[in-house]
Amino acid sequence: MEISQKIKFGILGGGYSNERDISLKSAKAVNNALIKKGYKSSILNIENKQKLLSKDTYKNFDFIFILIHGLGGEDGELQNFLDESNINFSGSGAEACKKTFNKTLAKSYLPKSIITPKQFTWDFDQKTINKNDKTVKKIVVKPVNEGSSIGVSIVENKQEYVKAAVEKTLKYGEFMLEEYISGKEITVAQVGKEIFPAIEIIPDDNFYDFKAKYNSNDTKYIEATYSSSRQKKLNEYIFSINKEFGCKGWSRTDLIDDGENFYFLELNTVPGMTSTSLVPKAAKYAGYEFDQLVLKIITHSLD
Repeated sequence: MEISQKIKFGILGGGYSNERDISLKSAKAVNNALIKKGYKSSILNIENKQKLLSKDTYKNFDFIFILIHGLGGEDGELQNFLDESNINFSGSGAEACKKTFNKTLAKSYLPKSIITPKQFTWDFDQKTINKNDKTVKKIVVKPVNEGSSIGVSIVENKQEYVKAAVEKTLKYGEFMLEEYISGKEITVAQVGKEIFPAIEIIPDDNFYDFKAKYNSNDTKYIEATYSSSRQKKLNEYIFSINKEFGCKGWSRTDLIDDGENFYFLELNTVPGMTSTSLVPKAAKYAGYEFDQLVLKIITHSLD
């Protein structure tokens, strides 16, 4: 499907989550790509919820490319508003966004065939893990509604270490505790029905945190190559996950590969589109330049 040059694009960026600055960088990159291709495009810098959910914000645009990460962009409220306002937008609808936004709840929507790390709950009175499993050597503590690895800690499964990590994470609101799985950290982008080559992420300090994502020159990104049978298994896995959530347009799924199984961590309905972002890197391995990727996302969002 060829996208009409008459379409006026609004690139939605900013927002009011902890990922605001990253969102604006994504919005700038996509806006520049569309202008380069001859389209009319403008950045919509959102500072508050009132502006986000006002029809006046969108009155001069035919299509909204959503690049607000986290709260306000990926929780489904915006998608529901745009649907009710009959405004075309990029990516998944409200239901898929609601299902994937909370990292703990997301896993409850998946069948048992999708393997996830073991989950734990926190006893606030005793300040310890409920029904702890001492065979689990390390615990991941992370906010359920933040992205970009904000507020994430990986600690030994000892009460004092987990307690300190929980206290550090509390300022971000609801959090989760799960088993740390040792293996390759990979991420897989799907645009329409096409699955791009998986990317393996190799941070310089064994932890892909916010610093490693955006402020480090030492983090390595390589194409994760597999045998044909294992690649087929991974592709079927990604298709299944996207189908279970009801995703549309594009997504990025984060997993751990322990050499035998692929462990589902989370799915992003509004991935980053900065120069260091993972979907553009994966698109390059698939043979697409950045502007081609942008047009593919728009096309499949309109399908």
